[in-house]
Amino acid sequence: MKNKKAIEAFYTKALTVNTETTPIEVLTPVMAENYQSSSSTGSKSAKELMGQLQFFWKLIPDLKWEIQQIANDGDIYVVRSIATGTPNGDFMGLPTDGSKSFKIMTMDMHTMKDGKFISTNHIEDWATAMKQLQPKDASTSEETMEIAMNFMGAMGKGDMETMKKLMHDDMVWHNEGDKSLPWIGPWKGKNVILEKFLAAFGSNFKTIKWEPIDALSKGDTAAFFGNMIGELTKTGKQTPEFTYALRVKVKDGKVILWNWFEDSYAVSKAYHNN
Repeated sequence: MKNKKAIEAFYTKALTVNTETTPIEVLTPVMAENYQSSSSTGSKSAKELMGQLQFFWKLIPDLKWEIQQIANDGDIYVVRSIATGTPNGDFMGLPTDGSKSFKIMTMDMHTMKDGKFISTNHIEDWATAMKQLQPKDASTSEETMEIAMNFMGAMGKGDMETMKKLMHDDMVWHNEGDKSLPWIGPWKGKNVILEKFLAAFGSNFKTIKWEPIDALSKGDTAAFFGNMIGELTKTGKQTPEFTYALRVKVKDGKVILWNWFEDSYAVSKAYHNN
């Protein structure tokens, strides 16, 4: 009976924010001297755990841990619970403003003796919490890479319909270089890119070689690196092979920035037949 009472207090009065108690008041009497709370990322002493909970109480003022099921075998108690809350501040590196909440499942295995916690092994689905707390327009790395690759593929095939579907209305096509070249930007807005940039670029530059080498993404940004050769239709002259880099940003499931880097000197020389 002592063990179950201590466990119930752990979830309802220490993990759950309330006005009657504090984590230190609740946990100090029920923690064994050498208590350890362990997860896949490390271990905490009783003092460290109580400090973390005090921080959580401030960061997540409506934090609640509800027990769903308790399984017991001797001194071992396995607790399945649901944790909910609305963070306001830096939550594991993610900025939050109290406008979004999380709801996740947790599993804890407690070793108990005479109403005291000897040790705890715990798992929380924080990955799901982070997804639930992401802003609506936030893109995952995988989504960003897929959208960027689809746009690049459609451009390579001349599939204008797919390109249009993947272009944000506020898209910027940013490329720098010799301003006498008719396609040098930046070009701002989906319609401007479609009506002016693509026409100017398509009639002046032909890709002879396109060899992607590396690609990576993080959040709403993807980057691509490779080698290419271009031919300038004005002179029929080809550039030497050069390295390109591309930075892509995605917003609301569409490409909003296409930031292109190339050997602009080599391209200019071929265009002017120098």
